[in-house]
Amino acid sequence: MALRRKGSARRRAGFCPRCDTPLPGELADEAEPKCPVCGEALLPVRVAGVFRRAAAGLVDLVLLLVTAGLLNWGLLAMLDPPPLLGNATGLGALMQLLEISPLSVLERVTPALIMAGLYFGLFWAAVGRTPGHRLLGLRVVGRRGGPPSPLWALVRVLAKFVAAVPGLLGWIWVAFDREKRAWHDHLAGTYVITES
Repeated sequence: MALRRKGSARRRAGFCPRCDTPLPGELADEAEPKCPVCGEALLPVRVAGVFRRAAAGLVDLVLLLVTAGLLNWGLLAMLDPPPLLGNATGLGALMQLLEISPLSVLERVTPALIMAGLYFGLFWAAVGRTPGHRLLGLRVVGRRGGPPSPLWALVRVLAKFVAAVPGLLGWIWVAFDREKRAWHDHLAGTYVITES
């Protein structure tokens, strides 16, 4: 895809989505740009920046907290598992927090994670954007410019969760990537573009 950053008058070339060849900048000025190596038709787009993507993510997080979070809380209330911290309070609770098994925490949040995965995967595969993306004028597209297929949406969901594990490094990568793509974008072959 021939890429343009939002707010930039000058177009920046990216890489061919089919053969990953670096593209020269003058391709963006052609009427129907094609990759000089494989002949793939290129779609000029504006990629979304870090702050706009983060704002869309916050909108989606609030929606998920209100829906999936409340459902998860209700499920835990029905199952009534023992408290993670026991009866500890204050400094004792803080020290016991360090001793909690990550698996016991994962057991309690698995329903919310499944609901979040369905939320993202279904929206990305169906229309290419979540409500947060829609509000901020963003769209997730595959290499051909349309919404990712259900398989690639699933890959993107799983990769998004994995990219969050090392201290959100996979998500922060957007700030340093030339094409403004996170790890999950690279793994799923997707781009987040602006519609305006």
